Parts: sequence; C-alpha cells; structure tokens
Amino acid sequence: MNHLTRLLKTFDFHSFAEFGNSLVPSIRYSFVHQLLIISFSWVMIDKIFGLDQAGFIALLLIFPTELVSGIWASMVKKEPFSSIKLSRFSLKVACYLVMIGVSYSLFNSFSKHNETVAAWAFGWLHIVLVTHVGFENTISILENLDVINGKAKGTIVTKITAKFNALFIS
Repeated sequence: MNHLTRLLKTFDFHSFAEFGNSLVPSIRYSFVHQLLIISFSWVMIDKIFGLDQAGFIALLLIFPTELVSGIWASMVKKEPFSSIKLSRFSLKVACYLVMIGVSYSLFNSFSKHNETVAAWAFGWLHIVLVTHVGFENTISILENLDVINGKAKGTIVTKITAKFNALFIS
C-alpha cells in the first residue's frame, strides 16, 4: 500500500480518494448511480443499433477534448503548464484504457472458447465501461468549460444533475 501511495503522490494525488475523484468525477455531484443506470441502459441501445464503433470514435474525440479544455482552463486560471498535470491526465486515460481493454480481451477469449455466458457478460461490461468512461470524461470537460467561462467549477454539471433528478426521481 505504501508503494501505491508514493506512486500516486508522484502524480500529485494526495490520497486514493483524490485519485478516485479524478477517475470518477461524478462522485463529487452524487451522480454516479444515475450515470450507471444510463450506462447500463446504453448496452441495450448499443446491441439494437450496433454502435460499438460510435463508442470508440466518441472516446477518440473525448480524450483530446478533455486535454485541450484542461490546458485552456489552466491558462484561464493563470496556472503554469506542468508535466505533473499532463501525467495525471495520462494516468487517468491509461486506467480507463486498461479497464476497457481487459474487458474486451476477456470477451474475445471467452467467445473463442464458446463460453457464451461469460462472453456475453464481458461484452456487456465492455460496453458499460466505454459508455461510463465517456460520461465521466464529459463531466471533466464540462467542469473545464465552467472554469473557461469564469463560473464556479461544477455549475453546469450541478444543473444537469438537478434536471435529471427532477425528471426521474420526483
């Protein structure tokens, strides 16, 4: 555990919770459960319309957009560009890609061995992870847009969360 803590500190994360909040920013807005429901529901839409390629293309667009918006937000806050911030982004993307890659590899492995139930489960998990990572990165982008527009970080996400909760919870 001590080695992991030191590793995280090299990326300027002072705790596992801080790293977790970076990977899953919806935690800050108590929006994780709602996003998981959307992500799980998206599997059905994906299976019906065959949108696997759309998820891949979305990630190809979302990752650079988050990077550029983060750099822009740093410039607006007059923070110097640092390799630590870029390393944090790279670590986050690496974690996402490992989760997505492992689920996809397991799906392929079980499919080749005619283990249909396990293949189905990992295929489903793969789509959920791609969708959820896309949503989490969108939250980060929206937070950056708040900073760029001179608003408090989380203004847009808080409004979206409130609208979603009013729509489905009331």
